[in-house]
Amino acid sequence: MEPLTVAAILLLAAVAAFIQALSGFGFSLFIVPPLAVILGPQDTVVLANLLGFVGNTLQFVRLRSFVEQRQATTLAIGSFIGMPIGLAVLLLVDPIALQFGIAVAVIVFTLALMRGLELHGGGTPGDVAVGFTSGVLNTSTSMSGPPVIIYLHGKRLPPQTFRATINAFFLATGIVAIILLAGAGTIRWQLIALVAASLPAMEVGRFIGNRMFDRVNEVLFRRLVYVILLISAAVAMGNAIAKGL
Repeated sequence: MEPLTVAAILLLAAVAAFIQALSGFGFSLFIVPPLAVILGPQDTVVLANLLGFVGNTLQFVRLRSFVEQRQATTLAIGSFIGMPIGLAVLLLVDPIALQFGIAVAVIVFTLALMRGLELHGGGTPGDVAVGFTSGVLNTSTSMSGPPVIIYLHGKRLPPQTFRATINAFFLATGIVAIILLAGAGTIRWQLIALVAASLPAMEVGRFIGNRMFDRVNEVLFRRLVYVILLISAAVAMGNAIAKGL
């Protein structure tokens, strides 16, 4: 792999870790579209899951005491049910079509968040249904976050609880996603090497994000994140169209 390509991936990993540490979400939403352009959809799903698992593990140590455990557990159970379906989508759908679908999903969910869309709770059945949708998206596009983000936003959790609960959910589902991807033979040693190379950059991004959590205007920052997400998705969509979707 070209040095400039590796450098670009390290930079993306650092920025994604920063965004997630500061806002509680956005790692896959930010990193998946440009990675899909660089690596292709299938390797992107694998690498994003591996990087996300590492980042969530490091962040969980800091946030574990704030987790809303029942909520995280029921969401995770639903996600586990949906993951095998998402894996089938990943392995069977045309890569260019999947890249286009990734970009569309990012745009739709980002616009939904910007407009303040909320999925109000339906108790345990609602938790499981949202988790299921997230699980399908996880192993097919590596973007499991949007349904859960919108759903938990509607519950008006305190910011620290919101960050911690999403982190615990991502960590639990990330373990299962990696097991499924490994079983399908999609994890290559080159991708593992990229994860190892990305660790210092991710740690820097995560450290800065945590330090800034209590110091920045959250509303202004989230608006900036939305702009980044939309630009990133537009690049991925343009690339898919150029390749002849």
